[in-house]
Amino acid sequence: MNKQAWIARAAELGIAELEIYEELSEKREVTWFEGRMDTFVTSSVLGTSLRGIADGKTANLALEKVDDAKMDEALALLREQAAVKPSGDADELRAPEETEEVEAADDWVTPTMDEIAKALAELEKALAAADSRVTQVTELGWSEGKSVRTIVNSKGLDVRDGGRSQILYAGVAVSENGEVKSGYRVEAVRDLKKLDYAAFAAKAAEDAVHQLGAAPVQSGSYPVIFERRAMTSIFSALTDMFSGERIGQGISPLKDAADTAIFSDKITVADDPRCPDALSIANYDDEGCPTRRKLLVENGVFRQALHNTRSAKRMKTVSTGNGFKAGYASAVGIRPMNCSILPGEKSLEEMMKDMGSGLVITKLSGLHAGLNHTTTDFSLLCSGYVVENGERGRDAALITVAGNFLDLMKTVVDVGSDLEWEYHRIAAPSIRFASCAISGK
Repeated sequence: MNKQAWIARAAELGIAELEIYEELSEKREVTWFEGRMDTFVTSSVLGTSLRGIADGKTANLALEKVDDAKMDEALALLREQAAVKPSGDADELRAPEETEEVEAADDWVTPTMDEIAKALAELEKALAAADSRVTQVTELGWSEGKSVRTIVNSKGLDVRDGGRSQILYAGVAVSENGEVKSGYRVEAVRDLKKLDYAAFAAKAAEDAVHQLGAAPVQSGSYPVIFERRAMTSIFSALTDMFSGERIGQGISPLKDAADTAIFSDKITVADDPRCPDALSIANYDDEGCPTRRKLLVENGVFRQALHNTRSAKRMKTVSTGNGFKAGYASAVGIRPMNCSILPGEKSLEEMMKDMGSGLVITKLSGLHAGLNHTTTDFSLLCSGYVVENGERGRDAALITVAGNFLDLMKTVVDVGSDLEWEYHRIAAPSIRFASCAISGK
């Protein structure tokens, strides 16, 4: 694609500003079942989207295939789309800015197909042998992907960013006394040759085995620890409260909370697209704005909303570099990236000992239906285990945890040290709360 030719021609056709966004995505996925490869899929997709501003209005056009010979046809469609749009705030394309880019860790080792097949065969055996109660390896696969984003516009912006990942996943079924439960394990693997098959398998089996014999607890108010996986789930589901757009629209619970205490002073939340410990990093967002580290909450006080260029303009501030798309064909939204509750100093085991008795919640279900994003009220199915005399006791299931997230986050007793990014872009450590309402038997 001759990008400069497209930009010049757009100006001739009355499109005052033009942005060309390209994303090259390459994927390879292998699934394994009962001793053999079940599926093998590869793909390479180059997606292009145009964003043009004409007569003070913004138009977007996604192209699956770009042909310079059809430049006029595509730009005419963009121009026509702008013409029929109602007047309103036009997007603002970004000019180039000085920034010091960071490089992601280049320690990914791409395995051959033979190495993948061998690893999955060995892992299937390890999963079956991990526990005598394992009855079936229900799911096993390898997925890897690479992506490169390029953004060029008529203001002279020309930036490039990319990332990659390699993910191993497995599921097992276990059975005891007629009861069947399932467990699952997902892990980012930088070098498949260094994988500890037995350790991976043990974690997948343990996830299932712990559910056997689990039963409800008595309804009541309990001291509670949200284990890091559960805490990550609920925190991830509610990070839209930090969206500058939602705050400006008055539908975020933080709409009037600037520089006020919204959480316990033990809680600090950072958003850092360049975080070296996370799986992926981004030097630029999908508008070409340089990214940076921000403290959204500092010692419990709400300090910073997340913005893209449009929301920043409306709120009379500057973009925070959080203008990301869901895909090349989608519009720019506001999304956190590498957002986390900063860890504390105590391990999960230490927090359990300090708590003495209570519950550890390890899994939450129903996050789409059981959360109110405006009030942060929640009522969620959950499972975990009882803590007795500071030690892990029997497993608990078929229970519901309910409350208000903002209120809950003001009752933090301790923040754990066990923050792990794994394959997430939003993460939280285990957190101990004074009490939480549990509905059981």
